[in-house]
Amino acid sequence: MVKSQATPVEKAARLLDLVPYISTHQGIALADLATEFGVSQAELLSDLNTLWMCGLPGYTPLELIDLEFESGYVSIRNAEVLQRVRLLTKQELVIILLGLDILYTSLDGSRADLQAAVAKLTDKIKKIVGNIATALPIVDSAHRATIALAIKSRRDLDLVYHSTIRDSVTERSITPLELSLDLGFEVLYAYCQSAQGFRTFRLDNIKSVTLGESSISVPSGEEGSDFQWDILVRSRFRTSAERFRTNFIPRESLESESFVVTSFSQDWLLRSAMCTLASVEVQRPPEARAMIADKCRKTLELYESPALPS
Repeated sequence: MVKSQATPVEKAARLLDLVPYISTHQGIALADLATEFGVSQAELLSDLNTLWMCGLPGYTPLELIDLEFESGYVSIRNAEVLQRVRLLTKQELVIILLGLDILYTSLDGSRADLQAAVAKLTDKIKKIVGNIATALPIVDSAHRATIALAIKSRRDLDLVYHSTIRDSVTERSITPLELSLDLGFEVLYAYCQSAQGFRTFRLDNIKSVTLGESSISVPSGEEGSDFQWDILVRSRFRTSAERFRTNFIPRESLESESFVVTSFSQDWLLRSAMCTLASVEVQRPPEARAMIADKCRKTLELYESPALPS
């Protein structure tokens, strides 16, 4: 017997169940699939048309699910792309938390299993992002106004800045050049007098900012990156490309691929390489390989520390 019209939550749950079911029942008749899920054929067709627009960012035929059901039999291809894990920014995780909270309050009280599953996922995400209440980083409006004034009046700035890469707070004198957005974060592009190079500063990491004297001259010419590493990606191609901020071209081949990655921060390159779960090999320069080997050695030694329980 066909159920009445499903709620949005039930429809979303059914869509999630349809993909693996069709993948293991290729060519199933439309009528049989509707009976299996307890819906009318018209509602099932609505679900299939929704799935046809699902996939990974890029949303080209290479990333979208490929469904075939016009003949009355349902087949699915390219659904395996959804198995590739993407790196999520803190902002994206917060958005997911907000969605889970709405989902939890909309669940029927009799579905304790779904409530438990949503609560478990919420706890996992909160361990990553913390118990925060805002979806966007908090930027002091006074800091933003001071920076805008400095850019307009061509004056330097004195910053107290928290570097998340080194986890340290430093004082810097900079020549501000431009405010922009980077992956959802407000950033300031500037010439750092201390580092003698161009740098990008996240506004939410600025502890204090004051106007300095008239701006000194900024070196002309193109910005150069201080460090350049050659890496070989053996697996988890999309994840590795996102981590190193390189251009990723969707691929079906599992062959290794070489990239050149650059950054003014050697610490950032080192941390990124250490977080790839052995899917990336740093090939050059030799000193980078030695640095990673030394870091891995010191990390392993921590597990042998008497301070850790046996």
